[in-house]
Amino acid sequence: MKAIERIKAILFKGNTRSVRVKKNVLLTILIKVAGMLIGFIYMPLSLDYLGQIKFGIFLTMLSIIDWFLNFDIGIGQGLRNKFGESVVRKGNRDAVYYVSTAYFVLGAIIAAVTVTLLILNFSLPWASWLNIPLDLQSEVKILGAIIIIAFGIRFIAGNIYEIFYAMQKMAYVEFFQFLSKATFLVFILLIPFIATESLLLFGAANSLTFALVPLIVGLYYFSSKFSAYRPSVKYVKMKYFKDLFSLSSKFFLIKIAMLIIHQTNNILIALFVSLESVPQYEAAYKYMSIFMLLFVILNNQLWPSNTEAYAKGDLVWMKKMMRALLKIWFATLVLATLMVVISPFVYELWFQKTPLYIPMAISISVAVSICLTTWVNMYNIVLNGTGKIKLQMYTWLFAAFINIPISLFLVEVIDLGVVGIVLGTVASLIPLAIVAPIQVNKILSKKDIGIWAK
Repeated sequence: MKAIERIKAILFKGNTRSVRVKKNVLLTILIKVAGMLIGFIYMPLSLDYLGQIKFGIFLTMLSIIDWFLNFDIGIGQGLRNKFGESVVRKGNRDAVYYVSTAYFVLGAIIAAVTVTLLILNFSLPWASWLNIPLDLQSEVKILGAIIIIAFGIRFIAGNIYEIFYAMQKMAYVEFFQFLSKATFLVFILLIPFIATESLLLFGAANSLTFALVPLIVGLYYFSSKFSAYRPSVKYVKMKYFKDLFSLSSKFFLIKIAMLIIHQTNNILIALFVSLESVPQYEAAYKYMSIFMLLFVILNNQLWPSNTEAYAKGDLVWMKKMMRALLKIWFATLVLATLMVVISPFVYELWFQKTPLYIPMAISISVAVSICLTTWVNMYNIVLNGTGKIKLQMYTWLFAAFINIPISLFLVEVIDLGVVGIVLGTVASLIPLAIVAPIQVNKILSKKDIGIWAK
């Protein structure tokens, strides 16, 4: 009983914003853990059903199409900030204008990208470029079309999640994402009874599940609790697009840079190492990124909270949160070290039915990459919340520019294989790890002038 009372005291201590953050983070962690468990269950099931080569093909295809369909010019992140600011100011009219304009513009962009990708999918011999076996290429082309359409739906429908984030209801988003994972797990368990090693059936089930859940969520909430913000063509205003675009364009360039750094690894490994090596990297990344998910949770919750705090001039609260984040980061550093040490035993237990050998060097390099990523993301929470992202944008673009050349040098010249690809990511993140803390410290001490204030 004393332990429960102590937990309640911790949860309800502080101002309204702090209490809201702690309750949301705790609930989200519980849902996230459940989702992670499902993810760990369907990774070996997927590998066992498809085999290492087909599973490598599927992961590589997701990476390619995910990369292209992020050309949304950062509308989602811009909507999160602008919608959140409007709600704080009690500006419901502005809020519905931002929502309608964001959905319309994003819908037009993604529709154009989707059509373009469908044309390219059937006209270019991209399957042979990825060294996909000849007998699988026609099946892969059909699956590519399904994934493209599903991702188009998912990216437009996913804007409903940005509204939940802006309203600091992050736990809702985590629940809906958990629901997507749980539904896909059911499909994985059923598919073997329908067809054997069907890459097409497996990929279609995955992509359509993660597309239809946010679509259904959006249709339900815009017809009920969020009816005041329901998007409509009559509320699309170019003035609001300019407001969104001024911030969104920077978020867009940052997102593209992030994709180049983080989402090209599977593609580079498939092209310059081997398809069989893609599941090795993916498994190590999924395992080592467990603690990284905590920073994803904190980012999604603290981003709108920082937007609110900065709008109200509450820098004391922002400093307090930054100190708490630093303590959490150092704790995850210790956890990452422990996870690397026990990784061989975990992999052996995890992939009992279909053994997957993952060298220790891959686990170590992935752990370093993730620790550096969480360090950068920790400071970006403040930068994103304040909207001062111009310097961050420049640094991310520089990091993206050097990422692939360094990775290829380490693979082709030094012959480091998968480890070389990951170390390319590490090297490109170092400038960000230096610049971001300096800018945040200047902002929180009101010494941000010149480029540091942008």
